[in-house]
Amino acid sequence: MALSPNAPSTLSRVGVYGVTVATDLDLIPNLPPRSDTPDLHVVAASEPIEFADQDLFYSSPTRDPDSVPAIRLYRVEDRFVARFVDAATFSIGSERIEYLLHDDTYAYALELWLLGTVLAFWLEWRGVPALHASAVALGDGAVGFLASKQGGKTTLAMSLLQQGHPLLTDDLLPLGVEGDAIRGQPGYPQMRMWPAHARHFVENPDALRRAHPYTDKRRVPIGTDGLGTFCDDVRPLQALYLPERTDKTSIQIQPVAPTEALKAALRHSFLPRLVEAASWQARRLNVLSQLVEQIPVWQLTYPEGIEHLPRVADAILDAEA
Repeated sequence: MALSPNAPSTLSRVGVYGVTVATDLDLIPNLPPRSDTPDLHVVAASEPIEFADQDLFYSSPTRDPDSVPAIRLYRVEDRFVARFVDAATFSIGSERIEYLLHDDTYAYALELWLLGTVLAFWLEWRGVPALHASAVALGDGAVGFLASKQGGKTTLAMSLLQQGHPLLTDDLLPLGVEGDAIRGQPGYPQMRMWPAHARHFVENPDALRRAHPYTDKRRVPIGTDGLGTFCDDVRPLQALYLPERTDKTSIQIQPVAPTEALKAALRHSFLPRLVEAASWQARRLNVLSQLVEQIPVWQLTYPEGIEHLPRVADAILDAEA
């Protein structure tokens, strides 16, 4: 999808990650519309984004074929600048993010960078760390699944979605602190799945749009014109699960000690290297420590294979009843 800027007068207001964003980008369809005052503006830069080599404080070890870092971060007075290879630059301020696309062949990636690294970094700057997790609303709360790529978090969330429980987020779970409570903030009404997994949930996954031109992963719409429903409300987290698939047929849910739970939360937190480079580790550690002290964290062991997921979902619902 080409993300071309609209005219400034046509800024749309949408909700994502618990934030009201006014933007000139055509982002994911069916993002919840908003009418309240925007927390953040995301717009095309009207002039070059300035930064200097001496402002650099982070350079990704991941490189493109020309040895250009995947991302470089600069601290420029009261803002940050993120440079993605030599394709796009984002100026990240406290209330405004401007983007500049240098190579049109990367237009598809603006959405990926914005809804991933850029907004996760902006949230962390505001004291809202994010976990690499999916989450589903249950009753008045929510449960999350912490896992790395292909660790089972999306299929677990989808199995609960099929049983009528709304999706809160897939892949990125922001943790908002309200007094003594930690709440999961909603993502967006879409999941990304490999066709081999998606065909267990949708009739024709090959007809779905690709997540981007260079992957076979598909965008599965949730809610309007899609599967199940989407929860657009901030929800108190009532439990976190650490999924682990095995060759055994049994399903086990066992408590994880707070010390080990904290290690897992840190391991599955978003942007660890960037947070360290920005010297925000202590603040993140405080939030995650509060999280594992307040809610139970469970080790979920279950059999390999999509066909077992309905039983796994039932076991989770029984544990949360």
